[in-house]
Amino acid sequence: MLIQGLVLDGRFWLQMPTELAADAELPWHVLVPDNRGVGQSDMPKRPWTMGDMADDIAAVLDATGVRTAVLAGISMGGMIAQHVALRHPERVSGLVLMATTPGLPHGKLPGLRTLGDLFGSSLLRRGEIESFARLILPDAELPNARELLSGWFQLMREQAPTRRTFLCQMGAIGTHSTGSRLRQISAPAQIVTGDEDRLVPARNSEILAAKIRRSRLEVLPGVAHGIPLMDRLVVRRNAALLRPSG
Repeated sequence: MLIQGLVLDGRFWLQMPTELAADAELPWHVLVPDNRGVGQSDMPKRPWTMGDMADDIAAVLDATGVRTAVLAGISMGGMIAQHVALRHPERVSGLVLMATTPGLPHGKLPGLRTLGDLFGSSLLRRGEIESFARLILPDAELPNARELLSGWFQLMREQAPTRRTFLCQMGAIGTHSTGSRLRQISAPAQIVTGDEDRLVPARNSEILAAKIRRSRLEVLPGVAHGIPLMDRLVVRRNAALLRPSG
């Protein structure tokens, strides 16, 4: 299951779900839910917590008849995946946690305020690709920003998130703090970060790897927050490592 980040719906995985589903070496079904308030999911009338979003993932597994799943989440999606592993451990066979954090007080979150400023001012909807690119792409790829992000901006033009969605999801992020409970996670975890991530710095992933018992850390050189944009095989490679042996 692929779980997206702040205010992004499942479309923002672009071709990855199709490519994963077509991979003969990984004969798995691929689920791509939309988080609360985006895409085809409803916008609840009341604010919600990260725990609520984790329960949504469990509900999707129930509705699709899937007993257990590998959860691959990026940024906020990785936060949700941690909560699923804590609240519904029997449903999680593995975790791929990309560019994410255990939250405060254990994690470091410089840059999250900047992210809030960006989405709050509707930068994506105004089409300011270069400004957004400075947050999610490494310096070396900034000249290629328009090409790399054109698909994202086209999706934003088709269905942009509302300010209320942004505020509610940011409110849920404010409830995220798993550092003291990470040792309770029993599922194996592949933890991936980029050494140029300015939004959720690599130190967060180092903390996750130190506290999750069955974990492995991969630090991608020259990669920033937009890991799947730079490494389209990142989920496939790490999910393969979580396959049961035998």
